[in-house]
Amino acid sequence: MESASQPNGRSFSDWKGWIYNFAFFLNGLLIFLLVFENRFVVPVWMQSLGRIHPLVLHFPLVVLMLYSFWILVVEKKESSKWNENLADTLLLIGIVTAAIAAFSGFVLSQEEGYEKDAIFWHKWLGIVISIASLLWYSFQKYLPPWKIPAKIISVSLLIMLLIGGHLGGNITHGEDFLTAPMQLAVVENDKVTFEEANVYTDLVEPILEQKCISCHNAQKSKGNLQMQTKELFAKGGKEGTPWDTTKADLGVLLTRVHLPLDNKKHMPPRGKAPLTDEEIAMLEAWIKEGSRFDLMVKSVSPQNPIYSYAQNVLAGSEVEEKYDFSAASQDKIKELNSTYRLIKSVAAESPALAVNFYNRANFKSEDIAALAPIKEQIIEMDLSKMPVKDEDLKTISQFTELRKLILNFTDITGSTLPELKKLTKLKNLSLSGTKVKLPQIQALSEIPALKNVFVWNTDLTKQEMSTLRKSSKISYETGFAGDTVVLNLNPPIVENEDPILTGNTLIRMKHQIPGTVIRYSLDGKEPDSTTSMVYSKPFPVAQNTKLIAKAFKKGWYGSKPVEKFFFKSTYHPDSVRLITKADLKYPAQGNKTLNDGIKSDNSTSSGKWLGYRDQDLQTYLYFKKPVEAQSVTISMLRNVGGYIFPPTRIEVWGGTNEKQMKLLKVLTPKMPDKTTSNSENLVFDFDFPSQEISCLKVVAKPLAKLPEWHPGKGQKAWIFVDEVFIN
Repeated sequence: MESASQPNGRSFSDWKGWIYNFAFFLNGLLIFLLVFENRFVVPVWMQSLGRIHPLVLHFPLVVLMLYSFWILVVEKKESSKWNENLADTLLLIGIVTAAIAAFSGFVLSQEEGYEKDAIFWHKWLGIVISIASLLWYSFQKYLPPWKIPAKIISVSLLIMLLIGGHLGGNITHGEDFLTAPMQLAVVENDKVTFEEANVYTDLVEPILEQKCISCHNAQKSKGNLQMQTKELFAKGGKEGTPWDTTKADLGVLLTRVHLPLDNKKHMPPRGKAPLTDEEIAMLEAWIKEGSRFDLMVKSVSPQNPIYSYAQNVLAGSEVEEKYDFSAASQDKIKELNSTYRLIKSVAAESPALAVNFYNRANFKSEDIAALAPIKEQIIEMDLSKMPVKDEDLKTISQFTELRKLILNFTDITGSTLPELKKLTKLKNLSLSGTKVKLPQIQALSEIPALKNVFVWNTDLTKQEMSTLRKSSKISYETGFAGDTVVLNLNPPIVENEDPILTGNTLIRMKHQIPGTVIRYSLDGKEPDSTTSMVYSKPFPVAQNTKLIAKAFKKGWYGSKPVEKFFFKSTYHPDSVRLITKADLKYPAQGNKTLNDGIKSDNSTSSGKWLGYRDQDLQTYLYFKKPVEAQSVTISMLRNVGGYIFPPTRIEVWGGTNEKQMKLLKVLTPKMPDKTTSNSENLVFDFDFPSQEISCLKVVAKPLAKLPEWHPGKGQKAWIFVDEVFIN
């Protein structure tokens, strides 16, 4: 076979000739396109070629750098470090991959969303590197590697490669990408306290910097949206402001976040770290609060996701504290728990415990002393409205691990308040509604860790309160003084974290302001201040229940309602078999997803939803022993923007085994329309005559075509399911 020849006269094999000619052609085409760049419009079919740029750009960087280093270490022609054929092949690979990277990068640069000034030097340097490496290969004969000119070219190429790579990194990751770890370390060591934190600056902005700004900055502004400043973020992009509280989905920002992962409009795009459920809830709560840049964390209610998110990420939060004591015995905790005293962990897998007391009439001082076996694990104690006496503070002072103590509206007068100086780790103390005096409160300044003291509704005069506020060490919360202004109460706190009620689990609620009346309903109607049920103690429910609760207090406006749906679970299936497998994108935990007792939130990326689109959901649920059942509840999700709709038909079958089944009930859920809220957990109840069942079958059919008003009209809808309850 005849050999091809290089421009410099050397001969080489056909495959090398083809590669060289291809690289030569690409560089020539690139120069031509540069000359007519202003008239060049990228055709649709070529856009995909541009988007391979991130995939191929690393090849020429590595190969050309390796070749350049090779040239630098070669001392003479006979050097054992020199292998002419291998070096020739290495440089050939470098020139063709450089040409491909430069050409695809040029095509990509024509897309919208890139600032021309930002990519100018990166684009031109990439082209120069491609052409320079081609020329070097063409004239190798005149540039022996052991000579000074070749080594100068190597150094020059190395410098261009480093600068070009750095400029490319600035475009995709931001200008501070290299120094970000050092900056992050500084931030980590200089976290603001919970009391000083600004919601946007300290919570929202860090999320944007980590997950969003790499695509929305001065160099690369996808959708003409930039986020590096408050002003630019609020201005929005070509789709308008990122948020809109008048819309059910709260605007384009959250709509894009909630899209399925396989949707090309999902943000962040595929390949980048997605937002966590907590981050999504945080952004949603901030938008609902009015997207205020001046909002402070301490001003939001404890029920707000902003508050809980801040507890997890800010300094000064008990959630982040590392405890050096071991966990208490679960048997001992169970023994000490009672109807009027609740002991629970402050966080998952934490050894720290919190204690709440209920029912004033049954309270005895011995109830505090009885906690001595676990006093080394208790960091929070709430004795609000209990008949605690001054002498009880001596007992409380023995709980030396306490960080938070609430004594609101107790019977203490303050005479033994100095006993609390033994609680050297105490950070928060609430004395609202008590008869404590100024000197007794001032003595608390000797507690080294104390940061906040609440003294609302005490007998302190305005002058004494003013004296306390001047303290430089402790923040004294004296309440709001105003004769004509009426304030809104915060919503009640529903203490049950798990929405699934098993056995004799009771629903518990509380409010932070003493004297507040909590009224609630279980029929879906919003409670009022006169006729609705009054919460006095934890109560059970016998079926699936939507709890709505509001707080009321004389001289205050009633709170906004707080809602929580509780699922009653009487019978737990022993096993589950999915007849049809879930889509590979949303497999959740497979078979056990439907009976694992874990309820997902409304985030599509939680990993807890089984997703079906191309086929029906069909599953069997089995019981080893027959159960007397009369209802089945299926928990599903609706996310209109994420193409997740209710099923068009749901069937529940029951019987003694798979071959002896009868149809128990069918539902045809109502489909969403334009006015339907974007995202919501759905509950489908199936009631039927009580009967013995050993096997259940559930069938759910996805919507075949999305409606005309939907952006994905004509496409298939998803159905998402996460739990089946039998009662």
